Amino acid sequence: MASSPPGMSSRNALFGPQALAIYSLTALLGGMYALVAPTLTLYLAEQFGMRPLAVGGFFVGTALANIVYSQAIARWSDRLQQRHGLILTGMSLGALACAAFALAPNYWTVLLAGLTLFSISNAVLPQIFALSREYADHCLPPHQTTLFNSAVRACIAMAWVAAPPAGFFLQSWIGFERQYLTVGAAYAVIGVLAFIALPRIPKKARAAPAGAASPGKEIILAMAAFALLFGANQAYVLALPLLVTRELDGAAQTAGWLMGTAAGLEIPIMLLAGWLAARLRLLLIIRFGCAAAVVLYLCVWQANAVWQMFALQILNAIFVGCLGGLGITFFQNMLPGRTGVASTLFTNTNQLGNIFGALMIALVADLFGYRNLYAANMLAALLAFSLLFWLDRNSKT
Repeated sequence: MASSPPGMSSRNALFGPQALAIYSLTALLGGMYALVAPTLTLYLAEQFGMRPLAVGGFFVGTALANIVYSQAIARWSDRLQQRHGLILTGMSLGALACAAFALAPNYWTVLLAGLTLFSISNAVLPQIFALSREYADHCLPPHQTTLFNSAVRACIAMAWVAAPPAGFFLQSWIGFERQYLTVGAAYAVIGVLAFIALPRIPKKARAAPAGAASPGKEIILAMAAFALLFGANQAYVLALPLLVTRELDGAAQTAGWLMGTAAGLEIPIMLLAGWLAARLRLLLIIRFGCAAAVVLYLCVWQANAVWQMFALQILNAIFVGCLGGLGITFFQNMLPGRTGVASTLFTNTNQLGNIFGALMIALVADLFGYRNLYAANMLAALLAFSLLFWLDRNSKT
């Protein structure tokens, strides 16, 4: 059973300097991605005149590359003494990727940078989740682990409150080139801060991965359900700027404010979900979030005004707050002692979702328009809901 180190109360471990370093740096690390990813759709469409098929192809390719890189890194990372070097390396590559985006003369250069530098840099996120779980196992009582994980995940949501609006603002104010150069410099600085300030967990505090169970039927079902849900969310995020500007006659910056509104609402929902997880089954709360996604996409499909989209962000927040906040713990609980692998499997369901979402952009949006994309999202969420019921028959998580 995990316990706080001598002289450290669980409250100090949950709110002390080391925990605050994890919270703040997780927000900064997540904020870098949130400054770049939402703006890439408009960047590719407006800077190079790419059709939805090419835009979708970029995100499919980078997601596939990230799955390969991050899974290879995950198996290696669980054997390392510390994860800090990997995090610094990933952030440095993110800085180089942003510089490449800023200076790219054509679509193919952007694609090459996305498939290499940017994809490898995205392996940072599962490493910060793994480090956070190791800290929780070493310093917190077991009943606070899910709450701590939810708080760490809420820090990502906090970053999404400000980062997408800031990204679109920078894009409109200083242009694509200066925006990506500025973000690239921030990537490098934050990588150094993370290397210095993140806590170092003693190696002996980690469970040995060699004796851990291998992924089985439960985790495959969970990955399929989460990939469908994250895919629907990815399609929602990528298509949102174009839905707002082309279907609802809004400004591009409005999409950033919608994303920020949802992220702000996600924070208390994630924390509430983490608190409820000590009293209810994780899977029950996750299924509730999935049901919210079904209703969300149905309503977005029928929306005809920007104000309706703002009202619907509460459903988006429930969906992401329940799945994003508890999903990482759900996967880590299925693979005890293998925090790097489990965290990467969870984030790779996000990457699989990115592929699915990008394919939906490339095919559904290209053939039937951005509005009808949300009908396909609703069907994907319904299928995921059925998989979660099937998983319920095989899981006690």
